[in-house]
Amino acid sequence: MSVLEGVLEEEYARSSRLLGLMEQEIDLLPKGSIRMRNIKGQEYCYLNYRVGDKVKSDYVPAAEVDELRAKIERRRALVTAIREQKQSQKQIIRALGRVPNAD
Repeated sequence: MSVLEGVLEEEYARSSRLLGLMEQEIDLLPKGSIRMRNIKGQEYCYLNYRVGDKVKSDYVPAAEVDELRAKIERRRALVTAIREQKQSQKQIIRALGRVPNAD
């Protein structure tokens, strides 16, 4: 095995570990988006998300809106990072011509 193959296999293993950690974290974060509704002149926040083919709305107290926004933004960032890691793994597989061991 050449040095380059060894480096690529190490990077693939690191990428696999990182991907697993990101997928665990994303499972703990809420899906959806925050929507504001004006009801009788008052602004209320709701978390909108999909369950199957239905859209659900859950009321979010005003004190929890900022924390929820941060969690939703973190989830979006993780989705992007996961997509990039998977693309990186595809490039490693293409460069090696095989799927490396992800020990």
